[in-house]
Amino acid sequence: MKAWTFSRKVSASIALAALLIAGFVSGFVYITFKHWTETQEAELLDAKLKQFEIQIGEVEFLPSLLKPGLGRGSGAAAVLKPDLSSFASDLDEGQLLQILDSSGRVLAEAGTGGTGDAAASYKAERELSLLVYGTVRLRLTDSGHSRSATAEREVGRLLLLGLLLAAGMAVIAGGLVARSALKPIRSMIGEVRSIGMNSLSRRLHVPTAKDELHQLGETFNGLLHKLEGSFDQQRRFISDASHELKTPLAIIEGHTHMIQRWGKQSPEVLDESLAFMMEETRRMKELIAQLLLLAEAEAPLMDGGEERCNLRETLRELLPQTVHVSPGVQLDYDGLPDGQALLIRMPGGAGYQVLRNIVENALKYTPEGGTVTIRHRAADGQVVLTVTDTGIGISPEQLPHIFDRFYRAEASRSRTQGGSGLGLAIAKAIMERHGGSIAIDSTPGQGTTVTLRFIGG
Repeated sequence: MKAWTFSRKVSASIALAALLIAGFVSGFVYITFKHWTETQEAELLDAKLKQFEIQIGEVEFLPSLLKPGLGRGSGAAAVLKPDLSSFASDLDEGQLLQILDSSGRVLAEAGTGGTGDAAASYKAERELSLLVYGTVRLRLTDSGHSRSATAEREVGRLLLLGLLLAAGMAVIAGGLVARSALKPIRSMIGEVRSIGMNSLSRRLHVPTAKDELHQLGETFNGLLHKLEGSFDQQRRFISDASHELKTPLAIIEGHTHMIQRWGKQSPEVLDESLAFMMEETRRMKELIAQLLLLAEAEAPLMDGGEERCNLRETLRELLPQTVHVSPGVQLDYDGLPDGQALLIRMPGGAGYQVLRNIVENALKYTPEGGTVTIRHRAADGQVVLTVTDTGIGISPEQLPHIFDRFYRAEASRSRTQGGSGLGLAIAKAIMERHGGSIAIDSTPGQGTTVTLRFIGG
């Protein structure tokens, strides 16, 4: 059994909708025509009965009215039997003309219709007073075999046939419309299947019309762009991490060979090599710790895990630890005296890590005699903190990449100064994880301003 695919669902939906519309229109036409024919038939029967009434009331009809015979009435009507055969030629097939007395007994009849109300589809009656018979009812019924009833049935059959034809045409039209409408989607499917990990730079052909297919193509192209960027970043991260780990491992390996060759005979070589190996081991441990911290910072925040901390208290704890980073640089912060708590929605450890990365960077890359200024303020439910230095600055070409992992804006920002290129990436990930943001504005040769926006607590 073939799968009930989307195209088949669309075809069936179009066919069903067309069939329902055709059925509704056919039903409306049939009901309208039936009502019209019934009204016309009733009016025609009433008009014909009125004509019969006039004829029965004329003097010329008395011989037929008073014709001797075994009647069905009482009194004089028992020996008289009205003769209505003269009206037979005026009656259509299925029509029956009757004269009934006040008790409902049939005194005379003419025509070929069935007897009783159940057999009559249409009926017209009139009361009149006849000589000898008194007050009687003149009834004309049609059992549904008249020309109007026949026309009604023919119209019904034609509408049913038309409905069946419409159903067939709706199925065919639905398939054609669905095939035509889904052709661009099939084309997109083919293009998407041809895109692999090594061809993420390709993009889907987007229709020129600004319709839903255009939006779908643009959305998927945007997704491809994000995937391409993510894969490129991952490759770059693996390459940079491998390079960062390869360098200390190579140094450790080199000093291991030196110890094997000369360490036993030369205590100086042994001590020097061990010192280098310990330093490189420390750097590897720090790098791995930062990678783990970055992975943790990029993980989604668990519900109910939101904590608060006092930004003033965090700065009071951090700043004394940074005085040895660059002793020749002046640190200007006027918020150290006790004051009102400045609460932010971030755990104290995360806030400390962000501020440490930013403040230490500012101190490291500010020449001796320069100044690093820290200011904060509360505004519109946020706490805004700025760190401004008078350092070397960052060029406009390098500024968009400073949050990339392992990226160093200047050659001076090297491993000799202890930087791994992960500090700003970690700070950005922590800020975004807790609903904040980080922005950097820099002018080469004049300095850099880092703006941190925390969610107020």
